[in-house]
Amino acid sequence: MVDSPRSAGTCLSVQWVRPQGGRLIGGRRWCSQLRDDGGVKRPTAINRLSDVADSLDRAGQWPGPRVVAAHVFGAVLDPVSELEVVQLALVVDEPPEDVPWMSRPARLEALASLCRFDKLPMSWRWRPAEWPVWNHEISRAVRFWSSGEGRDEAVLRALADARVNGLRFEQPGGPEEMSRQLTIERDVSRGHLAAVKAQFYDRDWRSEHSGDGTHPGDHLWWATAGYLDLDDAIAALDA
Repeated sequence: MVDSPRSAGTCLSVQWVRPQGGRLIGGRRWCSQLRDDGGVKRPTAINRLSDVADSLDRAGQWPGPRVVAAHVFGAVLDPVSELEVVQLALVVDEPPEDVPWMSRPARLEALASLCRFDKLPMSWRWRPAEWPVWNHEISRAVRFWSSGEGRDEAVLRALADARVNGLRFEQPGGPEEMSRQLTIERDVSRGHLAAVKAQFYDRDWRSEHSGDGTHPGDHLWWATAGYLDLDDAIAALDA
């Protein structure tokens, strides 16, 4: 499954944060950051994390939405020498209703673009500070930057050397805790999907949700995909 019906068939086989289904990240290609075989060397990938930390330091001085923490998850936490994409979970000081699962709020995507994340071999998910950073997809995460402390050099060195066993993982305590969190997130996503559906043909709403290569239909797709993804994850836990 891809994150947008218009994103299939692009230059790299990755989802918004999953390495599945070709798509564009932030409406722009990042193929130029990759090797011919579709991978990026681990040291190069971690150097790009340093670029992310620098950008987030600068963004903290700007008005508008605020990122309070940045985590990595996925393959970068495995001892592999090459990566298809570095997966980020960006925690923002926003209510959960404004950043439901798999949503791409325009103000946050604009921030990502200003930070030039779409020029790097990165993909990202937005997470509200009120919730844990983990869920069914972000099964474990490691923080490498925070608004209060900046970059964590020890974490970046460990990631560069693939020495991850000593890192502090943020992850659920077990299936019951995961189920409770996914239920909360599904309820919020259901409300978000209903709101998008109700406003879909409103002229003002459509105007506010258009631009920079994004269309109202994309937001409906992301709202639907987010809700169904959570519903499927809960069903899998209950099976």
